[in-house]
Amino acid sequence: MLVADLMTSQLRCLRETDDLASAMAAMQELFIRHIPVVDDEGHLSGLVSQRDLLSLEHRKDLGTPLREVMRTDVVTVTSDTPIRAAAETMIYNKYGCLPVVDAGKLVGIITETDFLKLAIFPIAPKRGA
Repeated sequence: MLVADLMTSQLRCLRETDDLASAMAAMQELFIRHIPVVDDEGHLSGLVSQRDLLSLEHRKDLGTPLREVMRTDVVTVTSDTPIRAAAETMIYNKYGCLPVVDAGKLVGIITETDFLKLAIFPIAPKRGA
């Protein structure tokens, strides 16, 4: 199985100019814990997590642009990465997610929740793959 078989490709992304309030609202509305931050061409600029926002909540103005608080040292995988390799990366580094980048563009995200869903609802391998 590959990351493409498990990743979420319908993403809610924000821009570097969006603010903390926008990130918090999106996380609450969509019940998600990670939001990729992209540039105008769809390239990954950074990542904002719920944990990051909680640690900043009392120290930053909600109007603070994400470019000032997002993580930029983000480890990524490609859609053809084996899911075992992605899982090992997440476990060993204690990452909650890995953005999926192909040809320089963000195409998805794989999270701990995706792996939990796989444990409960196994996906049949694609025929001919």
